[in-house]
Amino acid sequence: MSENKLNDTVFNPRDAFVEMERVLTRRALFGKLARGAGAVAVWDTFGDKIYGQSVNPALITQAKLLPEALTIMSAFGQLVIPVDDVPGWATFEPGITSYALDVYIRQIYNLGNDLSFNGYLSAVLGFNNLPPTVAYGPKFLDMSAGAKSKYLYDVLAGNFENAGTQDIMAFAAIFMLLGSKMVFFMNYPHHLADPKSEFQNVLGNTPATAFDFMGYRGPVGPSEEIALRTRAANAPVLPGIDPNDPYI
Repeated sequence: MSENKLNDTVFNPRDAFVEMERVLTRRALFGKLARGAGAVAVWDTFGDKIYGQSVNPALITQAKLLPEALTIMSAFGQLVIPVDDVPGWATFEPGITSYALDVYIRQIYNLGNDLSFNGYLSAVLGFNNLPPTVAYGPKFLDMSAGAKSKYLYDVLAGNFENAGTQDIMAFAAIFMLLGSKMVFFMNYPHHLADPKSEFQNVLGNTPATAFDFMGYRGPVGPSEEIALRTRAANAPVLPGIDPNDPYI
């Protein structure tokens, strides 16, 4: 289930890629992996092959792209955060995938910009659909686990420059990688503060969440708060920088 109201307005893919490049590359962080100079060129060269057979490119809407993009994001998350001796991405499906793509990546990286997010969803579909187009192999979703890992390595290493698809693949991969790592390790699904509680209980979850198996102590609890107040009860009070506020 999508976390946001889906936009069913038809959009121009080229305009969406232009806006995605403008929004995402404002973060000068990724060097040549996502230069912001080639996603539109990939569209101009490969056109509807980016979308495979999943949608009619003349009738593209966010509502039509998101379901397939969520499937790709799910497979990506399970690749980079597998279940082993501790829980992984699959443990928290389907909520973690929906939150990562349709909330975190949409709002944090695409700044809630619908047109940019449409371009990003298009890049995610291209990440899945373009490998057979450039004679690399099957679609991402059809690859074995080992082949998926090698494909991700090749994208992050910039090995699709000569194929002409590097920019779209890289945009998709980099932000799926960042989004999945950020969402999982900020303790999903216990990542938001309880506004009705002074003290936040973020540990001891079943199944265990990232803070549990990372050994994070968590925020101050009631007993620690009492101990800290007791220890500081007779501490000398020094003048603050604001004479009207003793705490500053």
